[in-house]
Amino acid sequence: MSLSASITLALASSLPLAHGAPAAAGGQCRPPETTYFSCSTARHKTISLCGSLPGSLQYRYGKAPHVELLYPSSPGDGVRQLRYAHYFRFQSDRTEVTFSRRGYDYAVFDYTDEGKRSAGVRVTAPDGTEHDVLCSGPIQGRLAPLGKSLRCDADNALNGGNCP
Repeated sequence: MSLSASITLALASSLPLAHGAPAAAGGQCRPPETTYFSCSTARHKTISLCGSLPGSLQYRYGKAPHVELLYPSSPGDGVRQLRYAHYFRFQSDRTEVTFSRRGYDYAVFDYTDEGKRSAGVRVTAPDGTEHDVLCSGPIQGRLAPLGKSLRCDADNALNGGNCP
């Protein structure tokens, strides 16, 4: 089995399935939720962070209109279970929302370096192997505002070990 197939299998097996709620156009978020982040991948899947802060936030992944993967299973747990990391310097702005599930680490990332933006989700397997699922089209929203509601990820290098 290829690394890509293994990571896809890990994504599919480690997160609970959603209950088939239709997605809003352009992402996996449903009214009255706010789309904090959303983009499409080369395989026509959508990566989204949806919720109503400060009360709820949830990671969703899938091919519209179906949510294939979500975390946490209850959006109300997202503010406690999702973590935030941010790094900024001249011509570099990097933000990640992270979580762990069944030995796999996930980082929804949004980076801008020298004016070029890249985003997606990075999955790190228990053996340290990383696989990036990149956004291939327009990126809706920004991760940076989530820092006001999510707890700081003290283990993330972007934070430099400094959490308020």
